[in-house]
Parts: sequence; structure tokens; C-alpha cells
Amino acid sequence: MYPEGHFLLAAVPLTAYTVARWRRLPSGPMVLLLLVATQLPDIIDKPLAWTFAILPSGRMLAHSLVVCLPLLSVLVLLAARRGYGQQAVVFSAAYLSHIAGDFYPVLRLGTEYYFFPNLFWPLLPANPDREASFAAHAPDSLFSLLVPLVVLGLAASYSVIAVYRRRERHLSEVPHQ
Repeated sequence: MYPEGHFLLAAVPLTAYTVARWRRLPSGPMVLLLLVATQLPDIIDKPLAWTFAILPSGRMLAHSLVVCLPLLSVLVLLAARRGYGQQAVVFSAAYLSHIAGDFYPVLRLGTEYYFFPNLFWPLLPANPDREASFAAHAPDSLFSLLVPLVVLGLAASYSVIAVYRRRERHLSEVPHQ
């Protein structure tokens, strides 16, 4: 799955829930949180595998449920203690949606899916990538970059504008002396 697909897989349900529950769009910081969380497994694993050759697969360390579930659980517990439980749950759900997006063939193929062992690394030995490079996974034309750039650009722009408007609103409420 490509970056915009990972983002949309988490953003569409969150937006639907937020609109249905509170009759508004998700806040800018929440969209930014989604943007980071949905890309983080690839931001960690792909360079470690394809640039530095530390990992045999770009779907291994940060994509492993054995690794991420305990870390996300600790994150939620610590964040909840500091009053950021909702943000931590959204972050965790968005992060896990990335893994679901990468490993959905498991539903059809089960353990026959080539990357299945990577989901449980280090308990199972990971299968290496067949094409371990950014170039092998690059879009074949500039036009094919249009959709990801538009989707991610809109998400980032919405976040920045919403944060800016929130900041301006707070500054206007501060009494001037």
C-alpha cells in the first residue's frame, strides 16, 4: 500500500466518526497525528532495510505486532496519565491501520502470504524483501505521483491552517495591556 492509501485507511473512519459524533471535522493536530502515525512504520523500516541494510525487510521491526503492540500499549497508558489518552488511542489506531493495510493479504492467504512471518518477528524469522530498494518501488511516472502528493498535501495543509487558526483565536482572546 502506498503512503496516501495508509493515510486514507485511517483518516476516512476517523473523519466519519468525528462528523457523526461531534458534527465537525477532525482537528488539524489530529489530522497531523494521523499523517505521522500512518507513515511511521515505513519511515522506520524502509530506510533501515533499503538504505542502511540493517534489516532484511522494509516490513519487519516497526511492522511486527510483537514489537509494536507492547510499545503502543505503554504509549497509551503513559499518555492517558498525562491527559492525552484520546490522542494516543488515535495514534495507535492509525499506526495499526498501517500494519493492517500492509498485511491484509493474510486474510486471504493466511500463513502462505510471503510477509506473514514478518508480522510476528522476532518470534518467527522474517522473510526478506524481493526488491529491497526505494527505486524498485518508485512510481513509474510523474503523473502517478499526483494522487499521493494531492492527498498528503491536502492533509498537511488542512493541519497547518487549522493549527494557525486555533493559534490566532487564542491570541485574540488574550487581553492586551
